[in-house]
Amino acid sequence: MKKSLFLLGVLAATAGHAQNSNVVSAYNYLTDGNLAKAVEYIEPAITNEGTMGKEKTWRYRGDIYRSIALGDKPELLARFPDAMQKAIDSYIKANELDTKGSYKEDNLKALSALQVQALNGGNDAFTAKDYDKAIALYGESERVAKTFGQVDSNAVFNRTLAYESKGDLKKAIEGYQECIRIGYDKSEVFRYLASLQKKEGDLNAAIATTQAGHKRHPNDKEIMLDEVAYLLEANRMEEAETSVKAAIEKDPTNPVLHSVLGSLYDAKANPKEGTVPEADMIKWYDLAEGAYKKSIEVDPKFFDGYYNIGVLYNNRAAYEYDKCAKIKDDAAYAKCKKVADDIYLKTIPYFEKAYELRPDDKSVMQQLKKLYAKTGNSAKFDEMKKLLGE
Repeated sequence: MKKSLFLLGVLAATAGHAQNSNVVSAYNYLTDGNLAKAVEYIEPAITNEGTMGKEKTWRYRGDIYRSIALGDKPELLARFPDAMQKAIDSYIKANELDTKGSYKEDNLKALSALQVQALNGGNDAFTAKDYDKAIALYGESERVAKTFGQVDSNAVFNRTLAYESKGDLKKAIEGYQECIRIGYDKSEVFRYLASLQKKEGDLNAAIATTQAGHKRHPNDKEIMLDEVAYLLEANRMEEAETSVKAAIEKDPTNPVLHSVLGSLYDAKANPKEGTVPEADMIKWYDLAEGAYKKSIEVDPKFFDGYYNIGVLYNNRAAYEYDKCAKIKDDAAYAKCKKVADDIYLKTIPYFEKAYELRPDDKSVMQQLKKLYAKTGNSAKFDEMKKLLGE
C-alpha cells in the first residue's frame, strides 16, 4: 500500500514537472522566435492543475500570442487568427493570478499595446470593408479598456459605424445610443442616430433625438436643420416654426433657414386640407414673401429663394384668377384680371434670376416659357421652347 502511494506521488510529481518543463520550453521557444513551437508547449500548461493557476503560465502565453498578433508574419496570423483575443485573455488572467502585483505593470503595458493594435486593426478592416472583422477588433479594444476601468469611446463609435455600414441598423441604433450614454455625444452621433430612426420608420424618435442633440449642441446648424425637416415631415408645423425661428436667431445669415420659414408661412396660406379666410391667407402670403426675400438678401445667389418667390406669386395670382372667373360684369372682371396679371408678372425677374443661377432647371424654363407667352415676348418664348426640346 505504501509502495503504491509512493508510486502515485512520484507519477504526480513527474506530471507536474513535465508541465513546468512545458512552460519553460514555451518560454525558450518564444525567446528563440519559434512562436508556433511555443504555442505547442504552452497550450497544455493552461489546462494542467499544476500550472494553470500560475501567473507565469498565462503571462508567457500572453507574450507568445501577442508576438504573433503584433508580428509581421502573415503565415502565423493565418494559422492563429485569434492570437490577439488569446493574448488579451491571457494577460487578463495573469493579472487576476498576480496577487502580489509583481508583473502587473508589464501585463498592463502589453494590454495597452494590444488595445492600440486592435483599434488600428479595426480601422484597417473597416477601410477594407471587412465589417465583421472590424467589429470584432473594436470589441477587443473595448474589452482591454474595461480592464483599465475605462471606456474606449472611439471603439464604440467605430464599431457602430461598422454595424451601420454592413446594414445592421438595429445594432447601429443601439450603438449610437450607447455612444450618447457613455458621453461620446458629438453632434454627428445625434444626427446619425436620428437618420437611422427615421429610416426605420420612427419619425417621433428621430425628432426627439435631434431635439436632444440641439439642446446638447445649440450652435450646430445641421442639427437645427434636421430637427426642422423632421418636424415638417411629421406635420408638426407649430413646433417647426418655433424651431426654425430659434435657429435663425443663432444663424441669421443662413438663407436656408429663412427659406424654410417662408415655406411654413406659404403652407399656412395654402393648407393641404380646407381653406383659410382671405385676410389670413394674404397675411401668410406676405410673411412668406418677406421670409423668401430675406433668404436672397443674405445670399444673393440662393437659387431656392428666387424660385420660391416666383412660385409664391404664381399661387397668389392663381387665387385672383379664380376669383375673376366668377365675375360676370365686364368692367369688374377687367379690374380683377388686371390685379391678377400684375401679381403674375411680378414672377418674371425672380424666375429669370433663378434661370441665371441654374440654367439647366427645366421647371424654371417651363415657367419662363409661359410668362414670355403671356407678355408676347416671342423671341424669348422660342428660346425657352428650343431649350426644352419642344
